[in-house]
This record gives sequence, structure tokens and C-alpha cells, in this order.
Amino acid sequence: MTKLLVSTSDTKVRYQSREALPLIIVDSPKCHAVISLYGGQILEFNATGKPPLLWLSPLAIFEQGKAIRGGVPVCAPWFGPYSGPERKGITYPNHGFARTSFWQQTNVTVTQDGDVNITLALGPNELSNAIYPHQFKMKIEFTLSEELAIEFSLENNSIEPIDCEWALHSYFAIDDIATVSVSGLAGCQFMDKTLGNSVATLNGQLTFSQEVDRCFVDGTTTQIINCKTPIKVSGDNCDSVITWNPGALLAATMTDVGSDSYRQFVCVERGATFDKKWQIAPEQRHSATMVLSNLIR
Repeated sequence: MTKLLVSTSDTKVRYQSREALPLIIVDSPKCHAVISLYGGQILEFNATGKPPLLWLSPLAIFEQGKAIRGGVPVCAPWFGPYSGPERKGITYPNHGFARTSFWQQTNVTVTQDGDVNITLALGPNELSNAIYPHQFKMKIEFTLSEELAIEFSLENNSIEPIDCEWALHSYFAIDDIATVSVSGLAGCQFMDKTLGNSVATLNGQLTFSQEVDRCFVDGTTTQIINCKTPIKVSGDNCDSVITWNPGALLAATMTDVGSDSYRQFVCVERGATFDKKWQIAPEQRHSATMVLSNLIR
């Protein structure tokens, strides 16, 4: 009989937070994972016998209305500042509302070979109705095995087309940002947010000697994070690649990162941004998958 433990907890118990945000805990022969229903966000993952794949800030804030720093936040249905038509008196949160909404668990299954599949769903709520007045269903499905696969989808249940710009904002655990590089993006154009979204082309590998905030709107299928325990990031139907680390100066101003913790993570994200954003016809559904894994055996 396959040993499997899927249990529930909350952030007050696990992370000593003031608020008790609900968690799903998975411990199987293949991996360990922690998923937050707040934000639809996986916070921890490591394959059995391998180091943690994801970074969760030791200063993370678990509080309604605030995004959790670390794991894989879901930025949707827009990425970065809101740029659509605005309604007077409405505040539009950065990176959309998915990462600060409560998702519902709709499915937990175990395959014959021991993979665990967990599906969460998000539909219209009070927050979304005010800023995104559409009928929709977002889903995120986690496949927990020797690697981590995340499928994100949006179904348009409206009578008119809807847009969705999104990213799975992956924070990866590394030993030291000063020695990390990312390969697989050489020759690709990027928009550099630190330079007013000026456009340039990457030559060679991407390194992180200072703040890096770059969006490769049309990136490549696979990237490798070169560090002590190399990490592979690949995507299907999520052409955009976003790379980020705040660097020392910005990190020192961020209460949920701090002056030293920035050295311990790098973000290599997959999504659909700018002119690659999804345009979904009525009664249609778009989906994409990101797969993350440690390359060490």
C-alpha cells in the first residue's frame, strides 16, 4: 500500500503567524509540499532526498490583503500595475487579485505511480467583481512528484472576450545570488524595468550583481538556474519569462525580505505578458503548464 499523508493545517500553527490562513500539507514517498488556499499558492516543495526547491521568506507576512513572499504566487489576471480601463474610486492591486484571494480545493487524487494531484479553483468574488467584472473560472493544478508541475488555466464564462495577463512568480532557493546565473535566454530580447522598460538583447548567461527585473516577453522553452544544486524551469504555452532579484538596496526597504535574505533566492517565472497575454473568447478556456525540478540525482 502506498504511504500517503495529505493533511490540513494553517499558517498560525506552521509559521506562527497572527492570522490562521488554511494550508494543505502533502507528505508522500516522492515529495513534501505545503500549499496555501490563500493565494492558491504552493509555499514549500522538495522531492524526497533533494534540497528545498522553493524559497519562502523567513519574514513572510501571512495576512489577508497582502501577498505571501515566496513559493509560487499566482499573478493574475494582470501582471505588474493594472493598465486597463479604470473605474472611479476603485483601487487596482499590483499583479491582480488571484494572489490575495481565497481559492477552493476541488480535487485531490493519487495516481497509480504515487503522484499527488491537487486542484484549486477561483471564481468571481467581491474583490474581483469590483475590478474585473467578468464571469470566469481560474484553476491551478499541482502535480507533486519527483518534480513539481503547475497547470494554470482560465475559463471565460462571459458573453464577451476577456484578457488575462499572468505569471507564476516562482521563488527558487539558492545558496548565494552572487554566484548564480541563468542560461537558456541568450539572444532573447527583454524589457528592463530598472531602466524604464528599455529593450535590450541578452548576451550569454544572465547574472545578478545588482537588482534585476527583466521581462522576456517571448522567451524560450527551458531555462537552467546554475547554482550549487541546479534547477530546471520549463513551460508549455507560457512564452514569457520574467527574472527578478531585488538586490541589496531594494531588499533593505522590503519588510518581508530584509537586507540579507535576498541572497537566498532568485525568481525565474513563466507566464503570458504584454502582447503575449491571453485573449479568451466566450465559453473558451486557455491553459499553460510550468515544470520545475532539481537536476541533481
